[in-house]
This record gives sequence, structure tokens and C-alpha cells, in this order.
Amino acid sequence: MHEGAIVHSLLEIAKDIRIKEDLKEITEVKIIVGKFHQIVEEVMIANFDFMKTEYDGFDNAVLIMTEKNVSVICEDCQHEFTIDEPIFMCPECDSFNTELISGKELYIETIEGLRD
Repeated sequence: MHEGAIVHSLLEIAKDIRIKEDLKEITEVKIIVGKFHQIVEEVMIANFDFMKTEYDGFDNAVLIMTEKNVSVICEDCQHEFTIDEPIFMCPECDSFNTELISGKELYIETIEGLRD
């Protein structure tokens, strides 16, 4: 269950920002997650809600996740397409000469907080 480790890292980063920016409270952490990470949103939020209690200034913090589709480009015909299954065949020219454009991301989009 890698969601717990990810949430721990998110909280540590948000804690460092809270201290650096002299924030009284963190109110929101927004993250972008590519579908290929296979992260379960409910598990992430449950972990966040449980683990945030160990951090000062996170009492009302919420985690917001946005899932990013898996996008691929065909190197032969330059057709861009999205996939739901890990089948990297171009629907235009049937080539397997493809490159992943997005879908493996995992990053913090924003961290919001309140000052005194």
C-alpha cells in the first residue's frame, strides 16, 4: 500500500512550506496523479485524514486529487491518443512505436494555508 508513503511525503512537504511561509494552518493540498500510478483516491484521503492529526496546523486540511489520463503519441504518424489499458498501439496506423506523454505524474499542484 504505497498511498501511506505518498501521503507521509505530502504532509512533510506541506509542513515545511507551512513553517517556511509562516502559515498558521494548512487548509488544502491539491495533487495531480497520473492514472498509471493506480492510486486509490479514497485510500489516499483516508490516509491523509488519519495522518494529518500528527501535524500541527493541519486540523482542517483537505486533500484534493485530480487524476490525469494516460496520453500517448505515435512516433510514426504523430497521432496523440489516450488509453485506459496498457496497450500502446496507435489506433491510426497500428504502430507500436509510441511514447508516453502523460499518465505517470505525481506532483503537488498547490498548497493553501492561512496566516495569523
